[in-house]
Amino acid sequence: MSLLRAVAAIAAMITAFLIQATVIDPFTVTVAVSLPAVVVAAVALVDGPAAGMSFGFTAGLLADLGSTHPAGVLALTWTGLGVLCGVAAQRRSVRGDAGVAAVCCALAAVFAGLVLGVVHGDGAVVWQAIRDGVPAGVGDLMLAVLVVPVVRAFLRSEALRARHPAFTELNVARHG
Repeated sequence: MSLLRAVAAIAAMITAFLIQATVIDPFTVTVAVSLPAVVVAAVALVDGPAAGMSFGFTAGLLADLGSTHPAGVLALTWTGLGVLCGVAAQRRSVRGDAGVAAVCCALAAVFAGLVLGVVHGDGAVVWQAIRDGVPAGVGDLMLAVLVVPVVRAFLRSEALRARHPAFTELNVARHG
């Protein structure tokens, strides 16, 4: 991973957390709509399961450390989200990828709610996690339609692509 790509990943995480806290949370008080989770899913859909897993774990751990619930819940959930979206990546249309991201993010929200309900963390209740799965998926779909094309464009730009050496000659040793 290049230094520029790592800086872009950190900037994307911080931006997603700030937009989540200032814009999205006030409008979705009771439903677990998550912009950082959608960004994790979008990264995994473009770059595959390894990048999704790494980005998901890092973003989840940062979110866990900045919250009041038990640490590790979002790190575990978003790591799984990154792997699931990376495996589900089919290079579909933007709408198809947005749909996959929304479904996977809704499943991740339900999973995180179930884990928090089991450990009685953050006042979560298991039945609320299941009940809020569909509204969370709809909210995540609305975010994914906006986020997936932007993440695709950034990750496919020449500035953020990994440099691969181009070999123009093949050195063949002659044994004589």
